[in-house]
Amino acid sequence: MISILLVEDDAHKRTVLADAIYGAGEISEECVDIAVDVADAKRKLECKGYDLLLLDIHLPRRADKEPDPGGGLEVLRWLKTRGKMHRPPYIIGTTVHGASFELAQSEFDNLIWTVIAFSFSDNAWKVKLRSTLMTICDQITPPYSSDGVTHKTDLVIVTALESPELRAVLAFPLDWKPVKVRFDDARYFGATFSSEQKKYSIVAVAASDKGLSGAAIITTKAVQAFRPKYVAMVGICAGVKERIEMGDVIVADPSWDWGSGKTKLGTDGSEFFHPAQYQMRLDETLRSKASALRADPSSLHAAVKDFEGAMPPNLPQVHIGAVASGAAVLQSTEAVRRILEHHKDLAAVDMEIYSVMYACHVAGLPRPDCIAIKAVSDFGDSEKGDSYQSYASFVAVEALFALLPSMLD
Repeated sequence: MISILLVEDDAHKRTVLADAIYGAGEISEECVDIAVDVADAKRKLECKGYDLLLLDIHLPRRADKEPDPGGGLEVLRWLKTRGKMHRPPYIIGTTVHGASFELAQSEFDNLIWTVIAFSFSDNAWKVKLRSTLMTICDQITPPYSSDGVTHKTDLVIVTALESPELRAVLAFPLDWKPVKVRFDDARYFGATFSSEQKKYSIVAVAASDKGLSGAAIITTKAVQAFRPKYVAMVGICAGVKERIEMGDVIVADPSWDWGSGKTKLGTDGSEFFHPAQYQMRLDETLRSKASALRADPSSLHAAVKDFEGAMPPNLPQVHIGAVASGAAVLQSTEAVRRILEHHKDLAAVDMEIYSVMYACHVAGLPRPDCIAIKAVSDFGDSEKGDSYQSYASFVAVEALFALLPSMLD
């Protein structure tokens, strides 16, 4: 979604310009911020990254000053020098004053930038403005460029499997639509989530294959393409029997790769595995949000009543606990017991969480916070089956969306 800063002190002209902007493609009021003088424009540019600056040339330097024929050019010169790191990639100048237009032409000596002679009586400028806006919108589709500060998307949801995990995400009642990323054949889906009269952008994607590598790669690609504020992994996991019930939700904290370590020879000549637990931890603020859901899972209990399919007799509880990730599918009580020796509080085992959290941890700026929410579909033993996979996927997704209002607001 394009982000525009409209700098215009004249209320009438500002309304006419805004109407022209909203008529171009899918640009809405949420895409446009307003500034009314030079100082106001600089403040907003310092606080947020914009795709387009629509700049009045005849502009007051401060709210208590009269408009200056070249006032807006002060913003332009600042962006070329001290404010260079805040400069939008596209800048369009507007003015209804002939003297200001002539002053601006020499300053807008850049093939990407342009200046438009605004008129209340002639609509020719609207055609040029809308054509320029449409071109810019085409150019700012993902992958989004980064200024190191601004998040372009609120949330990316990552799953290990298209079915049943991504399918459960896309079944959540939002306006899901395919999202094309240039030069990337992965299947992304976008939607808008509303909370407290605010709207948030969400993208969902599944890894091309289950396991640590596939999850790390798709997370890295999604973070680079969409620059999210948060990354959430949802899906299914194997719980530790007698510590957790079938269908219960696990919010991972900490997570590590249970296969990381070194195989050594003991003094008796036998081999043994010496683990190296490089743990990833949940952000403390996100942990606090998850703790609130753990204390009161009533919204989750209400949601599962609508599920149609095989489900365990117990209502899901929310746990915050240790999850070990590894490359192998476990179907052995003894294998789970060996991993349990790595961490006395182990709650579950999966194949992806550690790599998703690590990919976010080492991502380029602005770096996303990561949360992993999975539900138990089996116990990783000889009785392992897939009868509860759809239910567990559903529960994990419902838990994420129960958390979102407190996470995003």
